[in-house]
Amino acid sequence: MHKVFYTGSRTIRNRPINLKPWTPEFDLTKEFLSDIPLWVIFPKLPMSCWGSEALSKIASAIGKPLFANECTTKKTRISYARMLIEVNVTRTLPIEITVLDPRGRKFQQELVYEWKLSYCDKCQTIGHVCHNQQGLRK
Repeated sequence: MHKVFYTGSRTIRNRPINLKPWTPEFDLTKEFLSDIPLWVIFPKLPMSCWGSEALSKIASAIGKPLFANECTTKKTRISYARMLIEVNVTRTLPIEITVLDPRGRKFQQELVYEWKLSYCDKCQTIGHVCHNQQGLRK
């Protein structure tokens, strides 16, 4: 049980799943996770930025880096790097970030999320976005 709960994030079909031990006080209506792991792709990332320290710094601009996939760490597929990053879903996810490469040059790095969930600021719930402030049906 401890191995399952405490060894990190899990995904099913590239979608995050969060596991927590059940308690008698658990109330699903009050449960809200604002930080979830998402797979993020860095297309055409320069090879000079593929080291673990550089990848971690780049991922930190989005959220909390968890780990890179095997193809990224072993550099067996170099068309893009892929990392699992814990992001706050109540914030807008960036579509690009400014990166400073090891030589000190800045460039814009595109970000692709393998899966994005919708978050409604109005209702503060995951799964939809209200159409407008006048109360149109969801």
